[in-house]
Amino acid sequence: MVSSMNISRVTAILICVLVAVVSVNAQTPAPTSGPAPQNAESGISLAPARVELEMQPGQETTMVVNLDYHASTENSQPVRIVASLNDWTIDRDGQVKFERANSLPNSASSWLIYSPAETTVIPGNLHAIRVTISVPKDATPGDHLTSLIIEQRADNIKLNQNRRQMVIKYRMAAVFYIKVPQLRRQGSLESLRAEAKGDQVIVTPLLKNSGNSVVRPLTSLKVTDSAGVAIAELPQRESLPLLGGAELIQPLVLDQHLNPGTYNVKYRVDFQDGSRPTEGVTELVVSNAVASTASNSAGEPNKAKP
Repeated sequence: MVSSMNISRVTAILICVLVAVVSVNAQTPAPTSGPAPQNAESGISLAPARVELEMQPGQETTMVVNLDYHASTENSQPVRIVASLNDWTIDRDGQVKFERANSLPNSASSWLIYSPAETTVIPGNLHAIRVTISVPKDATPGDHLTSLIIEQRADNIKLNQNRRQMVIKYRMAAVFYIKVPQLRRQGSLESLRAEAKGDQVIVTPLLKNSGNSVVRPLTSLKVTDSAGVAIAELPQRESLPLLGGAELIQPLVLDQHLNPGTYNVKYRVDFQDGSRPTEGVTELVVSNAVASTASNSAGEPNKAKP
């Protein structure tokens, strides 16, 4: 926004949803204290950044989320931060969405109490935020989600009114999965589409989780020519989380130019839900260097292999 004094303020909101693989048992861990290890760069981080707790209805537990303010310069200043809760989800296109607390159907935001809600963090130290989770006695089975948001207080940001500035406001999230027993995980490959565009092959699977608890699919991809010779492939890797009751479309891109011809595209997915991996197969026809698309339902025509 440009004012009459030609002062420009640009606020960049950086939501850092960290993807450290951390699973915490439903018990009270001992808080961590003492100075944080020295790091090459300045920054603020949360640990754990992902919390998965399996808890019974009526159960209560307390844990600690540590805020690490590591600074590489001697003149780093204390920062005033505030904590809050947000609901969160992953939409059909794989985007993480944060919403107002208690606004989503599977919200666990009302189950959490945290302290302190506001504090000053000192460079070089760990700062503990105690989080108590109380599951209602009538909680329904499945995953219930919330996130602890940490951000810098607005009045802690200094602005010089006589020059243009870029002000960066940090927001971080520790995401919570509160898992109430009778969990079901049921992944399926609903459809598979492939197309060639220029020097790329784009394969788009539609994944669905009919259960009530998250699955983390392992996926791989192979493109073969009419003689069965592999032209391109992607090794097995973990996909984005597929939340309970959700669908996910996450295109896979192969940097590979295809000559005119007919190709088989094989997409293999292991939902890690106790069932056998599924292999979806679709045909891709490339004619006169112009891409054509092909799609195939992931039902009976697809072969499930162990």
